[in-house]
Amino acid sequence: MTGTEREVRFPAADGWELGGILTVPRDDGHHRGLPPGAVLVPASRHERDAWGSTSAALAEAGVGSLRIDIRGRGTSRGALDHGAMGPLARRKVALDVAAAVSFLADLEAIDGTRLAVVGEQDTAVAAADAAVRDSRVVALALLSARNTSGHPWPHAGANRAVLSLVSTEDREGLRATVDAYLSGAPGSRIEVFRGLGIGITMASVRQFEHPDAEAIEVLIGRWVADRLRQPGATPPPPDH
Repeated sequence: MTGTEREVRFPAADGWELGGILTVPRDDGHHRGLPPGAVLVPASRHERDAWGSTSAALAEAGVGSLRIDIRGRGTSRGALDHGAMGPLARRKVALDVAAAVSFLADLEAIDGTRLAVVGEQDTAVAAADAAVRDSRVVALALLSARNTSGHPWPHAGANRAVLSLVSTEDREGLRATVDAYLSGAPGSRIEVFRGLGIGITMASVRQFEHPDAEAIEVLIGRWVADRLRQPGATPPPPDH
């Protein structure tokens, strides 16, 4: 299964204009009803193109996706580069994710009641925070997560399954990624690799060094599709 792509733009709640690429899988007759969807959130040093292969893997698994540029990066750069933002401004990435979730959920081509959020590294907390505030998000995937907030992961443990991916040499991310997994609901999964580096770049390193192994993008796509298509994958109650 492949997907159709198009550029989209939408505002965050504070008016920051965001850009992204929407991918909708073509109907191959294997799944009934509208496809579920996933929002793909890059780390602060990455842009939406980092998620291109993951978007393709999701489409192959029958899941639509919206891969965004966060504020201050790429097509969402605006008047201020993300690297020049202070800590409070960077936390507003949660507004970007929330806006992306709402945009994706409102599309006629996507089942807006079955959504996932995929994030990495230093934007992981913001992605998770936005995800647990929206009852339409039922799964969360995180790569090399960072949590410098000093607070527990905002996953409302019993409500959402979490996929956690990390490499052993990433000591900063190892504890946070494990904590994210432990906060998840039944159906959560953790994969600890060795020597792959950090974030979505782990995917390219694994492909180069282990060409016969399952690609990380495929792992993410299959897990997300499985969680969103589970008979019990109904929206959890809102977290307030």
